[in-house]
Amino acid sequence: MSNTTSSPSNQYDLVQAAKQPIIYSYSVTMTFIVITSILNVSVLCRRALRSSSCTYYFLASVPPVLAYVVVSPVNAILAQSYGFYINGTPVACKIVSFLAYATSLWYGLMLVCASIDRYFSSSTSPRLRRLSQVRVARKVIVIVWILSSIYMSPFLFIYYYDPTYANSKKCTQYSTTLITVYLMTRVIFYYFLIPIILGIFGVLTIYNIRSQKHRVAPMNQASSSRRTEGQLGRMLIIQVAVYLLFFTPSGITYILVTFVPSMNTSYYSTIRNLTIVWQQGGYFISFFLYVLTGRIYREELKNMFKCNRIPNRILQQTVEHIPMSLLANVRVTTRA
Repeated sequence: MSNTTSSPSNQYDLVQAAKQPIIYSYSVTMTFIVITSILNVSVLCRRALRSSSCTYYFLASVPPVLAYVVVSPVNAILAQSYGFYINGTPVACKIVSFLAYATSLWYGLMLVCASIDRYFSSSTSPRLRRLSQVRVARKVIVIVWILSSIYMSPFLFIYYYDPTYANSKKCTQYSTTLITVYLMTRVIFYYFLIPIILGIFGVLTIYNIRSQKHRVAPMNQASSSRRTEGQLGRMLIIQVAVYLLFFTPSGITYILVTFVPSMNTSYYSTIRNLTIVWQQGGYFISFFLYVLTGRIYREELKNMFKCNRIPNRILQQTVEHIPMSLLANVRVTTRA
């Protein structure tokens, strides 16, 4: 924001020292986020996983992450390295500001929906289990996206483009009491309610999964499906833990820099940027945890790469079984 105040000279050491490492970190996290997001979508779209409603919430959380990459790391890299600002026009200022805040909320809400879905799926109540269906997930995703977009729409109006400021501060925010109240509601919703809901339903899902281990499955036909559902539940619990670990520091620094005027300095803004880099690790580290802990996820990832080698293997086996007498009669003709 444009009202950032200067900090004492001894604090500028951190500001200057962290500037280049932050840009390098943005490049690394951006690369990992894009690669792991593509792999994650490819695995989740496979037949063994896409029959689960939880998979659709995971898939719906990927587009916000990719959009966040454009408005945050890419924007920072272009601005610092080439002096080009994606939000450098009146329209882009509003759209980029909206996406910068809305994408994180969309991502968190999809995890909330997934955690509630896993609780329903692992419940002993048939009525709750019926809510864990693909058709229900599709409707919920559309409704949540529409309502959350309406809630975040004020960001299209509270930011404006002022050409009189320096390049990095031309896209600035109005300062009114009403805007402050709205930003406070977002802080409560995003940094408090979402983690609390994730924690509650994560614990309840763990309780349900452990309770199921003490019960014998009534039908062997359902055992494979239940194992898949159980592993998706464990994947979600991992995702919840990652979210709390990587997103909480960023939330704390956002609250301090935004609502404590004495901490709205370049020094604390740099600390805020460091926590943002840490937060971006949460967008891709879960992929590696899925591979390490999710057997079905790991198997589907291996099968996905094996499928690319099947056509070559079939061709090789076909050639090997062709009689040599037939190959000897093949004539190769060339045109002059």
